[in-house]
Amino acid sequence: MLLVDARRLTGPSHLAGVPLVLVELALAPGETAARALALYLEELGRLREAVGLEPEVDVVTREHRGGVVFGYPAPIDAMLACTDMSEWAAESACARARGESALPLEAKAEEIAAALAHEQNPARAALVDEAARRGLPVLWDDERTSVGLGCRSVTYANDAIPPPGEVPWATLGVVPVALVTGTNGKTTSSRLLAHLATRAGFVVGATSSDGVVIGGRAVEEGDWTGPAAARLVLRDPSVELAVLETARGGILRRGLAVDRCDVALLTNVGADHVGSYGIDDVNAMTRVKGVVAEIVPASGTAALNAHDPNLVAFADGLRARVTLFADLDAPRDAAATAATLEGLARHAAEGGASVVAEGGHLVLRAPPGPPRTFGHINDLPITFNGVARYNVENALGVVAAAVGLGLPDDAIRAGLASFRNEDNPGRGQVLERRGVRVLLDFGHNPEGVRAVMALARALLAEGGGRELTVLTGSAGDRSDADLVGIARAVVEGGATRVFVREIAGYLRGRAPGEVPRLLGRALVEAGLDEGALAFAEGEVDALDRAIAASRPGDLVALLIHVETEAVRDYLAT
Repeated sequence: MLLVDARRLTGPSHLAGVPLVLVELALAPGETAARALALYLEELGRLREAVGLEPEVDVVTREHRGGVVFGYPAPIDAMLACTDMSEWAAESACARARGESALPLEAKAEEIAAALAHEQNPARAALVDEAARRGLPVLWDDERTSVGLGCRSVTYANDAIPPPGEVPWATLGVVPVALVTGTNGKTTSSRLLAHLATRAGFVVGATSSDGVVIGGRAVEEGDWTGPAAARLVLRDPSVELAVLETARGGILRRGLAVDRCDVALLTNVGADHVGSYGIDDVNAMTRVKGVVAEIVPASGTAALNAHDPNLVAFADGLRARVTLFADLDAPRDAAATAATLEGLARHAAEGGASVVAEGGHLVLRAPPGPPRTFGHINDLPITFNGVARYNVENALGVVAAAVGLGLPDDAIRAGLASFRNEDNPGRGQVLERRGVRVLLDFGHNPEGVRAVMALARALLAEGGGRELTVLTGSAGDRSDADLVGIARAVVEGGATRVFVREIAGYLRGRAPGEVPRLLGRALVEAGLDEGALAFAEGEVDALDRAIAASRPGDLVALLIHVETEAVRDYLAT
């Protein structure tokens, strides 16, 4: 038995709808979760009793291949100390499992007692209680606490919280909030939904894996898809509506920042990142990402991809109104098409709404009203005249979310038609340099790469070129099977030349050069000529060499595009 991690989930998660103190344990063959739990609770109870707390806690248990997770609720003004206690209890339990003595108690009890006293904040407790009585949301972290959302919020430093009587309660309230998650399409969908809301007249705060944008102004760059990003937007006094890309990592590491939202959009759920944090399969990943839909009340909307059977099944347990979306014009195998149509028919028979692409049009069916049309696929720049089917699917989900937010139909139509490729940098973005077209995208898993390669082939044919050069790489936390899948997708997608690079800052446990070597071998095994394979130092090096080796009309596709600033500067010169 080995302690893997101890952390706080400061908001709703796949484990519970409340904040939890969490420990994750690895179990050796023959060790059981029941024995691990018994040892952990004994040690935790000893320490809690020693510092004057009730020794018993209500534990949430989740077993997975090779280990188990234990969590229990804790007050927000004791979570740091409780996390420390939980970590100590797990380490002591592991020692006992090895046949050693339990860890000494006295010094740790003194340390925890002091930490609990330091962490207590009666002023914050009074503020949280009064906010709850008034039905107002509270956002909190280790430095600040806020009541209300966006332009109807107030934020205080934790050491400067006034008495409840001095809080301007009459000015506080909420703004519409949409959470967007999934395996592929999160960033494009978040940007497009924010664009539609802006066209509807809202000051929008949006987060994505590329940064935070408030009122059209970038305020942070980088991957901002966790609870800290959500709090940044929802505390901004100018924000009238929030669109928050919400990634799996943030949910697993810290939980959600909010315990309620008006709309949840789930683009799809694949096997991406399966194997980390004890998430062993796609069903478990659906449960993780589905948290965003579980916090939508009955008055809100959950927009779910009807082509994803896991999401369709997940819809049955939701309180929210469910709107399914599906691209019925896209070619699929007969069995998958039949399953999607059956699911849509069943949903409609139960009075559910759907948004579909049919006959080239985006159509909302929301009984008992008549169908509403939101334009032709070819009118949406990001679909490249319908070639980029993945962006057709993204647009359908966004329409479902936008309708759920109550945006006017005219604003939705105008937003769809005016969202240009340059409004979606690094996601299906096409530029031209010296007659060579450059496609920038974040395609980073086999499914995403296949979708981008289909677009790349169409663009190559459109330009009359012969060479399709792909620049790719991968983060180190991808499995070897994932790397093989990416390589096959690149080769089967028609790449004639491939540059492989290390993705700086994303080794994630792999040795330097290990991922490029594995990818290179997989590409050759998938059928790429060894003479068509090269290794590059980074995105700029790969782009420079690829463009130099290409002719006018050829296409260069840069996948897993993360060096945004360097590439932007290079292409500008």
